Amino acid sequence: MKFKHIIYLIGASLVFIFSTLASWYEGGQLRDISWEWKYSAGFSTWLNGPVNEASDILVIDHFVYAAKFEPLFPLLMAASFLFIIFQLSAWLLKDRKTTHIIFLSLMAVGLLLMSAMLLNSPTIGLTLFSGFFGLSGLLTLLLIPYRNNQKWLRRAAQRTN
Repeated sequence: MKFKHIIYLIGASLVFIFSTLASWYEGGQLRDISWEWKYSAGFSTWLNGPVNEASDILVIDHFVYAAKFEPLFPLLMAASFLFIIFQLSAWLLKDRKTTHIIFLSLMAVGLLLMSAMLLNSPTIGLTLFSGFFGLSGLLTLLLIPYRNNQKWLRRAAQRTN
């Protein structure tokens, strides 16, 4: 791995950590808004039953609330996480072209499915996430032919020099 890619990974990791902490903080508002527990504390309800007190709310529901109503830091968190995943996959699967293409295809399908699931959300935050995941899925699909034709592109560049 080149030094600049290591710097990119460190930078993306720092952005991820900062945006995770900021999202967690912003999502902490959920504990003070009891009428929102029914709509935003889905994981707590699913795992522990109905939420009756603020102490019943799981940490992951803080992120859900932040994504719905304060989407800046959750979007930064998702973008930096995807960047880290794509950088690591490119590094780990650099010599396994077919495996990397399969991985990218699965990522694109997963991103497009998440986009479709959030498409009709009543909140602006989850609608932004739908667009972000849809755009990321489409860009990942565009990355697949690039990965497939890298050797051809290198040879074409050498011919023009």
